[in-house]
Amino acid sequence: METKHSILKVIGRFLGIVLLALLGIAVIVAVIGWRMEWKTLAEYGQGLQLGGMFVVGVGLLGIRGNWEVTRSFGYQYSMSTTEQSSTQRTQQILGDFIQSYQFMLVMFMSGGLSLLIGWLVESAF
Repeated sequence: METKHSILKVIGRFLGIVLLALLGIAVIVAVIGWRMEWKTLAEYGQGLQLGGMFVVGVGLLGIRGNWEVTRSFGYQYSMSTTEQSSTQRTQQILGDFIQSYQFMLVMFMSGGLSLLIGWLVESAF
């Protein structure tokens, strides 16, 4: 029962971070649109799409950085020489995996939502 509540807490916190990132994208696009004197909602929709593409690109760069760190010789060697049991080592690897890919998931989800909202705004107006 407690595990179910902790998983729901983690999912809720993750979705909160995604929504904050999406709000940040919207605010940045709104400021840029205000400074560039955009007049139509279609222009804001295109701005949200560009912002979403940028954020997804940042997420892709995060994958590359994580790949280089976790595939380095030092990291692999340290994981193989630890005195942990096989079960503890597997739990450590899974924890590292989730923690390292959390940034990428947040960027992909917030960028994807920004793309979708921008497309909806642009097509509706």
